Amino acid sequence: MEIPKAESEKGIRGSREAFTEDLDTNIELIKKRLKDERLMQVCTSLGRRTKTKTQIVYIEDIAYDEIVSRIKDRLQKIEEQVDGVLDSGTAEQLIKENVWSPFPLYQATERPDRVCQSLLEGRVAVLLDHSPEALLLPATVDTLFQTSDDYYRHFEVVSFLRIVRIAAAFLAVFLPGIYVAVNCFHSQILPTALVVSMAEAREGVPFPVMAEVLFLEIAFELIREAGLRMPGAIGNTIGIVGGLIVGQSAVSADLVSPMTVVVVALTALGSFSVPNEEFSEALRLVKYVYIILGGFLGIVGIIFGAYLLILHLASLKSFGIPYLSPYTGAEKNQYFDLRDSMVRFPLRTLWKRPVYARRQQRVRMKWEEK
Repeated sequence: MEIPKAESEKGIRGSREAFTEDLDTNIELIKKRLKDERLMQVCTSLGRRTKTKTQIVYIEDIAYDEIVSRIKDRLQKIEEQVDGVLDSGTAEQLIKENVWSPFPLYQATERPDRVCQSLLEGRVAVLLDHSPEALLLPATVDTLFQTSDDYYRHFEVVSFLRIVRIAAAFLAVFLPGIYVAVNCFHSQILPTALVVSMAEAREGVPFPVMAEVLFLEIAFELIREAGLRMPGAIGNTIGIVGGLIVGQSAVSADLVSPMTVVVVALTALGSFSVPNEEFSEALRLVKYVYIILGGFLGIVGIIFGAYLLILHLASLKSFGIPYLSPYTGAEKNQYFDLRDSMVRFPLRTLWKRPVYARRQQRVRMKWEEK
């Protein structure tokens, strides 16, 4: 079977191979990279009627037995209680611990090298037949901001890019809400020249700022969805041309101000810069809450919403691992996990595995022990 190239997780360096829809081929792609006799494969089937072949893959002496057992138990419930599972997307929703949270408690990847990196850290991979993606468990906010080629490039470049991704996530969530709050309640904090410029730009616009932002945000979501559903080059053309036409036409018709178009465009770029698609979608959803809070309560509403968001993220766990790890509970691994978080230290200093790995197997680079 021909091995496809990675499309949704493109990298500058590293392997270009991606998983296929054949489970046996995907397992061979992992074994080609991990030639360890302790690589374990637990076979099962999901769905009473579909009997979809599933493999739980982990390294026996690195992964915690408790995490592996939890994953097995949740998959066994799917096997016994669900009629059919046709893709990993269905399985990931059924094994999710907090079904009401929009944030993913798993990490989906199409890259075999990313799976092997995660297995060496003590995580567990779940692969389904007919699905070109693997699920990596447990997952944290930190892992969702990382890419496979972060470990193939210089640590200073990688650290800068990780900070850019985190800043992009903040833009994607908070920028529209802050813009609405400042316009509606706190224009005095802006320089006078900027306030005058924004007022002139909004001259003739009949709608309040919150309605402007919501209109453009929904318009861009429609353009994005249309671009995804159209085939090949047509979809890319619709995304670019549609965005230009809608933005320019809305400004020309005095439906929105040019500043609103700039804010919405920066927000869209921020969401596209988040490497994990499921996490990016959750941020785009939460963004609308902050727009409404900013429109009715101003900056106080934004701060209150940020507090609730942090509280929610802190309450989440992925198979026993805190979702905000290593920013919470870093002391459990003597703060070594912070070396590979928002910034990445030089590769030689990352001689200890993350907290997912067994304590006896935390050391992965022998020379650093001396």
